[in-house]
Amino acid sequence: MRSEQGKQKKPIKMSTALLILAVIAAAVVLAVVIVIGMSGSEENKNAEKQTQPTQQVIYGDEELGIDATVDEQLQNYRNVVLFGIDAEDLESETGHRSDAIIVLSMNKETDEVKMFSVYRDTYLKIDDEHGLDKINHAYAYGGMEQSIKALNQNLDLNIREGMALTWKAVADLVDSLDGIEVDIQESERTYMNGSLSAENQIKSAGKQTINGDQAVLYARIRKDSARGDYRRNERMKIILSAALNKAKTLPAGELMDIMDDTLEEVTTNMSYNRMTDTLMDIASYDLTNSVGWPYKTSGWTHNSIWYGVPITLESNVKKLHKRFFGQDNYDPTDFVKKVSGQIEAESGYSN
Repeated sequence: MRSEQGKQKKPIKMSTALLILAVIAAAVVLAVVIVIGMSGSEENKNAEKQTQPTQQVIYGDEELGIDATVDEQLQNYRNVVLFGIDAEDLESETGHRSDAIIVLSMNKETDEVKMFSVYRDTYLKIDDEHGLDKINHAYAYGGMEQSIKALNQNLDLNIREGMALTWKAVADLVDSLDGIEVDIQESERTYMNGSLSAENQIKSAGKQTINGDQAVLYARIRKDSARGDYRRNERMKIILSAALNKAKTLPAGELMDIMDDTLEEVTTNMSYNRMTDTLMDIASYDLTNSVGWPYKTSGWTHNSIWYGVPITLESNVKKLHKRFFGQDNYDPTDFVKKVSGQIEAESGYSN
């Protein structure tokens, strides 16, 4: 069944009525705050009728690069990926890079959830046509399906579900929440003010409420002395967490108004019911881990382009499976071993 439906061209678009849910799913903390506020209410029933998709795309395992042995080993885990897309809208599925990649791993037996970010510049195998490249380029080449496939093959995962939201969606969410509270460092303030309008300038460093435009700039800072791209991944998580904390303070009615007022800025291959059911489940989970991957990496300039090289891909995949899936003596797939060798030979980096 998945293989037949997987031939459909692109995932459904869902209203940003689900954006709050998507962000909370990404943060994986206290999703029940919103979900319980909605469940059982007449407003929620009406909202579901308005946003329920007429068609759901379910990608096939082959299209998503899921290895049968990996899938069997990870049968007790449900892995979902959230993409932050470098675009104002998602009118076209391809052509946009995924500057934020967050994988949520849910243990079906223990109700434990772990989360890790994949650094956007990580040098991995995209596909046979595009070869080795930055992992965030996979979305530009082939949309959500290609991105999930690249993650599954390079990290030995069984991801079948994904959500993508634009930076405009993040800005709209933050503005709908009347801003979020973030502790701005001086180096971050200086960088942000270089791109902000006069009325949006950050007057001083420290904890303060920022609006949507400021939040997006904060999350996307690249040239900052505070640990570069690694700090950038942390900032994305800070934005998600701050949005969650603000949402928790609002009454259910106000959250429903926010959901009703938002536009179609989230793309997913999950149905409305599937997403809300997922969040109901997540509500009972315990967030125990949030890290960046690869664990060991190094910058490498190739053809005047900077990449993050995993040292090595094979050892980083082994460590991931030990920490996230309890596989102490994990033996990566032949695909991972082959790509790991290619990266080592091309970059010169090895353990």
